[in-house]
Amino acid sequence: VSVGDNKTMTIFGTEEALGLRLRMEGTATIMLPTLYDPSELRSEFNGKIVRYLQDDGAMVKEGQSYVELEAMKMIMPVKATAAGRITHTRGAGSIVGAGELLGALELADPTQVKKIVPFEGDFALKAVADGGKEETDNADLMSRVQLMLDGYAPQQDPASTVQKLFRAAPP
Repeated sequence: VSVGDNKTMTIFGTEEALGLRLRMEGTATIMLPTLYDPSELRSEFNGKIVRYLQDDGAMVKEGQSYVELEAMKMIMPVKATAAGRITHTRGAGSIVGAGELLGALELADPTQVKKIVPFEGDFALKAVADGGKEETDNADLMSRVQLMLDGYAPQQDPASTVQKLFRAAPP
């Protein structure tokens, strides 16, 4: 990835159970979760369920430990991501992998959760050529951007193609 004028940076991506982990050479590690749903209590690592700290059907607070997992002879608590009534999905002694469902929450306040919904509208571009007089071929612009997103090497400068796309996007 090019950053700034003459600086390049290597980024390594790894698909994991909980999302995409991006490691930027010598800088940082960023986790992009595939999906965030606070009503699903998932394991953050591989391990064995030692015990649930809250009874099935009990109320838990956000940040409160609800289960203990053992991994490599260490026992680590896992905390609830939101407040609500817990329902266990596994029993003590179960072996779980990273990202597996450990329990479900009936959220105390479901209105606080931002839902991810698919885009249902139309994405129509109305681009004007650089001179400002005639319209460009929007289908061609969209197909070029889609090819870049699919990993094909563009024939034009990618930055200028994306800039044209943003200029053409509705406000």
